Amino acid sequence: MFIPENENENVVVEDNTNDYIDQIKKLKETSVSRDDYDKLKADNKRLIEALASGTQMDVVEPKVNTADKINELRTKLFSKGSNLNNLDYCKTAVELRDALIEKGERDPFLPFGHNVIATESDIESAERVATVMKECIDYADGDSDRFTNELQRRSVDVVIPKKK
Repeated sequence: MFIPENENENVVVEDNTNDYIDQIKKLKETSVSRDDYDKLKADNKRLIEALASGTQMDVVEPKVNTADKINELRTKLFSKGSNLNNLDYCKTAVELRDALIEKGERDPFLPFGHNVIATESDIESAERVATVMKECIDYADGDSDRFTNELQRRSVDVVIPKKK
């Protein structure tokens, strides 16, 4: 503690505690936890070793929360002004369908209502629509116009199934 030599002197002590607290908060926000750093360092070491020895490294896909994925897909499809082209809309709809079915929920391509009970024919039709959409998505190779043309060309196959 600073004690002035002359008691009559008014000493103004600058309190910069808030500056220290702000800097500590800033460091915490921009710093990485030690565990994350160690994990990244270990991953980099394994990658360098794999490159040096010419071996393959197992790639671990990050786990995505199914509920979050479903909400994200619904938002993408149904939010106002989402402005998706035909390819992106159908791709997202098929992804949403697959995620819902995987989670054990109702197939959104099936008819739905208070007095509606999906028939075997409805289930076959929903599956046929999804299959044709997936085939058209693959065929389009990222081109929305190509997707639309192929879907229109194949729409008869979707509505009227081919005789076996």
